[in-house]
Amino acid sequence: MTGKSRKKPFITIILILLVLAVLGYAGYRFLQVKKASSEADAVMKVMYDLVPGLGTETDESMGGGSDPLLTLSINDMDIVGCLEIPSIDLMIPVTVKSEGKNGFASAAGGSPVKGKFIIEGDRETTFYKLSKCKPDDKVIFTDIEGIRYSYRVITQYNLKDWDKADNDLMVCYRIDDQTRFVLGCTVGE
Repeated sequence: MTGKSRKKPFITIILILLVLAVLGYAGYRFLQVKKASSEADAVMKVMYDLVPGLGTETDESMGGGSDPLLTLSINDMDIVGCLEIPSIDLMIPVTVKSEGKNGFASAAGGSPVKGKFIIEGDRETTFYKLSKCKPDDKVIFTDIEGIRYSYRVITQYNLKDWDKADNDLMVCYRIDDQTRFVLGCTVGE
């Protein structure tokens, strides 16, 4: 047996193991996203019954909402509202900051009433399509009282220092420990 023919089975085995590892990781990520999505879907079903007008197209916008946001306990999570971005087919529950779970977004600062409202989510499960948003796309936050806050996308950027953020709404996810991808929005249709 020559050296060349002994290497062939070894290379074939390595390639098969590599393909199996890639398929295994892809399957793991699929199941992780599916699980996060099913938990969020269960909460959304309850929210449709409890939050007035959720998901209905109305002209209501900035209202007399509460600051701080009121919470509603669903499945042992404190929910403050729902984030909707129709252009990327996204409608997810928003929890209080400390709840931060995959499949959900969290209110991380500011408020829809006072401005500089920050909503964070996970890049891999919650906001994996967020970078596909374009200027003038509509973004809606509905609090648990049913008050809708309408925004429109004006920019996308990477941010390291929150003090420099100056949008009415910032929808974001972490890129690394210091940087967030931000979808900057302003009040209005």
